[in-house]
Amino acid sequence: MRTTIGNVLRTRFSIAALPVFAIASLLSFTLPAGADAGWFSKKNKDKPRKESVEKPPPKPKKKPMQAIFAPKRQEPVRAEPVTPGSRTEAWVSPANYRPDTPSLPGATAGRRPGQTRVFVLGDSQGLLPFGPALQRALVEADCEVLFHAVKNGTPYFWQGRWPSPVLTRVYETAATPEQCDRWKEVSMRPRSIADYVAGYDPDVFIFQAGTNFEEDLAGDYTAGIVGHIGEGLRQATAHGARVLWIGPPDARDDVRSAEFQDRAVATLRTALDSVSEAQGGDCFLDSRPLCPIPNDAPGDGEHPSNATGTAWGTAAGAWAVATIAHWRKEGSLRPTATSSEGTTVRLFTQRLEDRPAAAIPAFSAELELVAKSDPGDIATLPYTDAFSVFRYRVKNTAELQPRLAKFGVLPDDGGDPVIQVLHWAVHNDGSGPRATRVASREIGETCAMSLCPLSEHPLGEPLGTMTRFDDFNDFLAPVFVASDLLAERVY
Repeated sequence: MRTTIGNVLRTRFSIAALPVFAIASLLSFTLPAGADAGWFSKKNKDKPRKESVEKPPPKPKKKPMQAIFAPKRQEPVRAEPVTPGSRTEAWVSPANYRPDTPSLPGATAGRRPGQTRVFVLGDSQGLLPFGPALQRALVEADCEVLFHAVKNGTPYFWQGRWPSPVLTRVYETAATPEQCDRWKEVSMRPRSIADYVAGYDPDVFIFQAGTNFEEDLAGDYTAGIVGHIGEGLRQATAHGARVLWIGPPDARDDVRSAEFQDRAVATLRTALDSVSEAQGGDCFLDSRPLCPIPNDAPGDGEHPSNATGTAWGTAAGAWAVATIAHWRKEGSLRPTATSSEGTTVRLFTQRLEDRPAAAIPAFSAELELVAKSDPGDIATLPYTDAFSVFRYRVKNTAELQPRLAKFGVLPDDGGDPVIQVLHWAVHNDGSGPRATRVASREIGETCAMSLCPLSEHPLGEPLGTMTRFDDFNDFLAPVFVASDLLAERVY
């Protein structure tokens, strides 16, 4: 069973952007032929647009999940049947998810040295031609791109607060143009931004969102939505990633008036001000001039035609590529991981460096291995290390029982107590996931270890975001780790 350590603990204890003239110049080279003739102009060819003075703009339509603080009025569309009990099943890290149909490649791409890793978190626009166009533009600029497009995506989803499966397009990781345009649409519970950062650790985090929470952005009370966006931005930048935000297209006037959209964009810019200031330039792309939806266009008035969506994706990609190129040139992108120090190790060692030195409350134990969790096929762990729960029988019971009793560990049916120890079972040093030396221990093997409670280890909090294998599901039992956990990553 895969879950996260944070779930166990909770159960137990209760951009720099370029100047405007540069962007305009860049887009003039990247937009399709015909742009000067009105490709991105919003007009009707058959009938003139009515003056707003004749009839006030209609009130914007209410949408499912429009207000992030209200319950969803209808279940999201499901791409596949959802089996009973899926709402309570253990979460599977996005780093462990791979489309498994025969028509899609099984192996995930690995970035080349110096290649920038970009993660795109989009909404339903990414299920349309906009998504592949954006992906290709980034990949052709020497970026490794990971992309999840979540239907009805909002900041409420991004905080991991929505338990139901949602239609999601999971793009195959692409590091070369030949790997683009491959995806699978699945029904999965929305992952949080913290999950994505822990699993993928991108250098650049791109949000493509706004359509599904414009009413919150344009409403009278905006502190709530600004706060949720701010929390998402803090999580997205937690490992040093830079952030870009692609705003929604220009909706049809009977769906979203120009004044309404102006208010929404103003609020969104306010929410992004702190990131823009920290990155030295505007991190927001106003997509309305790039993707106008004509007033006589069919459909819901918020999703563009295939041709317009493709052009929008290409233009947005060009903007992102220019910004990333600027960061590369000025050296403001964080250094990429080296082959000897992977994402997980960098996360943990940084945490240890940032934390004041303190003695770890460890104790020595003589142990006999009685059971261990099966991590399955570790080839499915391309972007994160993994941890596995082992069960040991304590041999020096007389010496440790008083101390173990304080943690709730009692003798097993009158015999020696059995404890659960979390081991670093899979490590990726940049050349792919491999089982560690401790993972090869055999049942009945004895060993001596220096242990401490997971909750008291300096790495306890970041370990809560990592992939964990636990076949025992004993959520009330305390979990211990080696006091020198980093040493367990050796092969």
